[in-house]
Amino acid sequence: MVDPVSILQKWEGGHSTTVLCVGVGTDGLLVSGAEKGALTLWNDEGVNLGQLKLVGEDDVTCVTFSPLAANKVYVSHGENVSLLDTRFLKNVLACYHISEDEINCLSVNETDSFLAAADDLGAVKILDLSCGKIRCSLHRHSNICSSVAFLHNRPQSLVSCGLDMQLFHQKMTPCSPCDR
Repeated sequence: MVDPVSILQKWEGGHSTTVLCVGVGTDGLLVSGAEKGALTLWNDEGVNLGQLKLVGEDDVTCVTFSPLAANKVYVSHGENVSLLDTRFLKNVLACYHISEDEINCLSVNETDSFLAAADDLGAVKILDLSCGKIRCSLHRHSNICSSVAFLHNRPQSLVSCGLDMQLFHQKMTPCSPCDR
């Protein structure tokens, strides 16, 4: 039997502030987010492949990879979500103002068409990734919405939970496509 402590490896050199989140991609890349907008890209061996400091001083609270494009990563910081390409980490591809308060969690549905953002106002905002517009805002929680996740094989359904001790299953109603 392998002693789990013997395989523990400390990854160093990535952050100088408190690390708050990590996202893992399908190709073995990881992105860790920290206070004051700091991001670090790692390979699965713990090698620091690059760093980025987002504009502003907002903490990075969530990092999630696209389920279809291994190089696309979504990062929440403050009231915003930035889209990055891990191949060119120094460039922010897009930045979306999603909420009026801090975003706590992100989830991208398996078709890579919608992004859900859970925020401190108790809402889940749904961003249509085809046009970059908020499609709907689901206000169900009476306190901070701490987590959100799309359901497998149901790209229009998600579950959210919050500090109000509630768990909600929510279905997005069909809506007209974004104007192109």
